[in-house]
Amino acid sequence: MSEKACTACHTIATSNVCPKCKTPTLSDDFSGLVIIFDPEGSAIAKAMNIKEKGRYALKVR
Repeated sequence: MSEKACTACHTIATSNVCPKCKTPTLSDDFSGLVIIFDPEGSAIAKAMNIKEKGRYALKVR
């Protein structure tokens, strides 16, 4: 199964529903991948408004 990105929270998922926000709108048209290990200490996580560890797409279309 291919990876898709949630259009709402940018989480990378392999299912048809986002595991974090439960949104069914996932896109296979995304670019960039960032893995957040420490959301409190990460400048990228703060800029993207990410509060949980995980894999995220930088841009989702």
